[in-house]
Amino acid sequence: MAQRPNSTEDAMNRVLEAERTAHASVADCETRAAFLVEVAQQQARRIHSRTDTRISQVHAHCAGALGRQVETLLQEGAASEEHSTLSDEMRELLQAAVERLAEALTDGSTSDE
Repeated sequence: MAQRPNSTEDAMNRVLEAERTAHASVADCETRAAFLVEVAQQQARRIHSRTDTRISQVHAHCAGALGRQVETLLQEGAASEEHSTLSDEMRELLQAAVERLAEALTDGSTSDE
């Protein structure tokens, strides 16, 4: 069976065209992938920003509540101090314990972790 003189050339041209089409498809996929990555990164930045805002709001709320509770306790303590039966040594121990507890509860509360 005799081949046409141009059949080899036609076959090579089809292969080259298929290769160009494949390269174009790969480039298109890379462009779309880069776009999707950028969209995902923008979404992650928005989520991070909203999360930081919400965390700050929770910290502020907790700090306010803690401040109100401490103020109430101080007022109650001042009112009942006249009737206290604690020795000076016991008051110092209690004050030191309260300070250690307050430090433990607030330690690192302003960190960006």
